[in-house]
Amino acid sequence: MNQGGTGHGLRPDAPVPPQYLAWVLRAGSICPAIGPAELAAQIDLESSWNPDAVAHNPPERGGDAMGIAQFQAATWRTWGADIDGDPPRSPFDPEDALMAMGRLMCDTVTWASQQLAAGRVRGNPLDLAWAAYFAGRASILATGGVPAAGAIHDYPQQVRARLARYAAVNPGTVPVGPGGWTLPLRPGTYQIGSGFGPRWGRLHAGVDLMATTGTPIYAAAAGLVADAGCTSVYCDRPGSAALGGCGWRVNLNHGGGTVTRYCHAVRLAVVAGQQVSAGQVIAWVGSTGNSSGPHLHFEVHVGTAPPATNANAVEPLGYLRGVGLSP
Repeated sequence: MNQGGTGHGLRPDAPVPPQYLAWVLRAGSICPAIGPAELAAQIDLESSWNPDAVAHNPPERGGDAMGIAQFQAATWRTWGADIDGDPPRSPFDPEDALMAMGRLMCDTVTWASQQLAAGRVRGNPLDLAWAAYFAGRASILATGGVPAAGAIHDYPQQVRARLARYAAVNPGTVPVGPGGWTLPLRPGTYQIGSGFGPRWGRLHAGVDLMATTGTPIYAAAAGLVADAGCTSVYCDRPGSAALGGCGWRVNLNHGGGTVTRYCHAVRLAVVAGQQVSAGQVIAWVGSTGNSSGPHLHFEVHVGTAPPATNANAVEPLGYLRGVGLSP
């Protein structure tokens, strides 16, 4: 049964507090789909490694979420156990909570795979499991998968955004910074062209990275492909300055209101609704649409959900520097 792929090991510089490292490794070995990096990224989101964290919720929403893994009382009664021999069992005992989270997430990925096989939900089983951890399995069944927007939609994206801080880099990807971001083109393969700002009476909402046709374009961070397709009259040949549209274009939704846009590709490697990792090839540089030569037009939008607009576009090179990169 497909359980969402194989979990990731920890990168050598993963920021796991030393006192929890052995337990993260142990909890991340319970099943193939959930590795220590997946658990660490989720803990980072849930509590920032604070074993005393409490999120207050009303009784009708299950009551307080407690401890490093933010268990609510009913869920803890089912999954909690005194693993470290230090009674009583408690969601505020980080060792107990980490192991309980590992068991629960493995069970939830199995559940998600079963629902997918039965046709009750759609999506990636790991994303479904993360969303179910956040909102409950009944909520995911009611919507037939991860909702298209809102807090439940954002939760898997936010875990994946943190995953790069913890996960060992997979072969074939570009290096990802500790903040979970990477450059959309490999260093040394491009030159910076026209920048962000007014141009010809309108806003040039991104930066042009000049590169040869066929240069791989990488997802700048983990995210969901919001849309991917031809946005011009034609994309089967190079465009021109007189042609409207972005040519072959990809929009990635990274959750939390951040979207990146990639324009003028010669062809695409992704489809709408696909989950991508930071550094994954999503397209190749071209000159389709409103373009007079091969380049990547790259945009960053903050405080929005797709579709992105000029009103929420930010200067992309400054944004990349702000997340620790050197474009």
